[in-house]
Amino acid sequence: MNFVESNNLKSALKSSLTKTEFAFAPKAFDSFGNIAVIEIPKELDKKKKLIGETLLKLNKRFETVCSIESDHEGKFRVQKVKVIAGKKNLIATYKESGVTLKVPLGEVFFSPRLSNERLRIAKEIKDNEIVGCFFSGVAPYPVVFAKNSKMKKAVAIELNPSAHKFAIENVKLNKCVDRVDLIKGDVKRQYKKFPAYFDRIAMPLPHTGYQFLKEAFFCIKPNGIIYFYEIVQKGDFDLVKKQIFDCAKESGKEVKILRMNRVRQFSPTKEQVVFDILVTN
Repeated sequence: MNFVESNNLKSALKSSLTKTEFAFAPKAFDSFGNIAVIEIPKELDKKKKLIGETLLKLNKRFETVCSIESDHEGKFRVQKVKVIAGKKNLIATYKESGVTLKVPLGEVFFSPRLSNERLRIAKEIKDNEIVGCFFSGVAPYPVVFAKNSKMKKAVAIELNPSAHKFAIENVKLNKCVDRVDLIKGDVKRQYKKFPAYFDRIAMPLPHTGYQFLKEAFFCIKPNGIIYFYEIVQKGDFDLVKKQIFDCAKESGKEVKILRMNRVRQFSPTKEQVVFDILVTN
């Protein structure tokens, strides 16, 4: 489990915080292998070092603790992070589903909370299928697919130069160079190279993924499946469903939504949801 929620951290902080401060004490954090990333309320800004050091004492596997310093920002949708305890290191060594990934925190979008999704899709991939990975980041999707399926190959497209650099390293590290093609570029510029080419396409963009549905419909084979991710108000799927069907109609495609499922909490009022879209023509 990469998103860790435990009362141990909060309990350990009780004696070091005032009653007012303790009400804001965090108990959840993300585990990026050897690095923990935690969101600390502004009410505890002056206690960040204390919180980080406490977390290190409770979890010996962590070498570094970072705090989240911003929302997802910019065209690469990255969050600023800062080391608050332990080694001054922002390159996480992260493991899931039999793969090891190097992740430069603060430079790329990466969510360990999507590990179950990556493995789920890998198990659905059939022998010799070709899989597209749009917005592929440091290549967690294609690498997990390569290690956990009998796909023919994956084509991964990523605009962020730092993410692409680490994707190259991760593909080599996991010995799947022959099954993963990495392209540094914009999906909107690259997609025309792949008309009706992919059996499946994963689109794990945290925001504005609907702006690329047209490109996905162009690239998918008949009876192919698109795994489309979007941030929604909790339980409200209607807007995204409308976007999917409207774009399909404009693209001359007939589609069926096979599955809608919450994959992670994004905020107190929002969640990330995956839509499995079958394109029948």
